[in-house]
Amino acid sequence: MPMPDPGAGGISSGEIGGVLAGIIAGGMAIGKGLAWLLNWRDARANTRTAKLDKWHDELEQEKRDLDERRKDLDAKLDERMESLEQQVARHGVAIDRWRMAFHLVAAELLQRDPKSMALMQAQKILAEAFPLNLAVPEDMEATLGQIDAAGGMSR
Repeated sequence: MPMPDPGAGGISSGEIGGVLAGIIAGGMAIGKGLAWLLNWRDARANTRTAKLDKWHDELEQEKRDLDERRKDLDAKLDERMESLEQQVARHGVAIDRWRMAFHLVAAELLQRDPKSMALMQAQKILAEAFPLNLAVPEDMEATLGQIDAAGGMSR
């Protein structure tokens, strides 16, 4: 096959084949590059999704752990509060008994020494700590009024 004259402007079939092969090779390279780019984006998205899913699972686990810890602390606090309430109730009963015992002993001692400074100071301390409320509660006052009214009718 004769070679065309380069200056004549003709293109040989070899050149056409080479250009066509180059175009096909370039197209394939571009196709492979696009496929790689899409796969890279998908892989990146999958990796990001996996990381987010893992982070979400970790946060959910932490939340469950915190809820469990809060429940444990609430239970301990309730138990401690109940214990303290029982202790306060026992101490209240003991204080009432000590006060009653003091009043019994003080009454005897006041008969022997009505001007005892120690007894007067003790009475003052008790009066400050346990003020005596002489007001009659409303329900009791109403009941007493009913008793008085019933007694007044029978007279």
